[in-house]
Amino acid sequence: MNKKIKHKDIIFSSDSDFNLFAQEIKKNLQKREKQCCVFPEYRKASVLILLINKNNSPHVILTLRTNSVSTHKGQVSLPGGGFDSTDKDFLFTALRETHEEIGVPPEKIQILGEFDDYISIAGFEVHVYAGTTDYPVDYNLSADEIDTILEVPLALFQNKEYTKCDKVLHKDKEILIYYYDWQGISIWGMTARILTDFAEIFPEK
Repeated sequence: MNKKIKHKDIIFSSDSDFNLFAQEIKKNLQKREKQCCVFPEYRKASVLILLINKNNSPHVILTLRTNSVSTHKGQVSLPGGGFDSTDKDFLFTALRETHEEIGVPPEKIQILGEFDDYISIAGFEVHVYAGTTDYPVDYNLSADEIDTILEVPLALFQNKEYTKCDKVLHKDKEILIYYYDWQGISIWGMTARILTDFAEIFPEK
């Protein structure tokens, strides 16, 4: 296991601390240059990094997908899904899919901004947004799509506590494939890559 600790764990003394943390992320997203991907032949999708203040530290809401979904069966994913022709933009897609999958409506989410674009070896061009919602969360799962909800400490990705990291070449670009273990569940692939990269913009606490 990679034992390198890059940041200290972030602990809040109050909800106000979490709100300040979120506002710093918002500022960091606004001032950084977004990494864009444009692959016209790829299917477009959006996901949401949804943060909560659980046990006085930032956690991210992830989903364990069922084995009946069309893609990524039994894998851990960020809430989100494919862009529909009726969606007005990619943010709308992320919010719509989050509502459909885990029952959190758009009005309960405070959007912090847009993160980078990603491509997957499965042929998706994925747009990533970040936001927060109040904890505890009133979930309403889509039984066909979502097996269970995972509320995972961001420190896992912040400290890069992955068990393995592979490299693959895709579209002439080297892609890192991280593998994290959380309570016996494997978090890997694009979800792990997005969250590992996203942790780099965390404000120091």
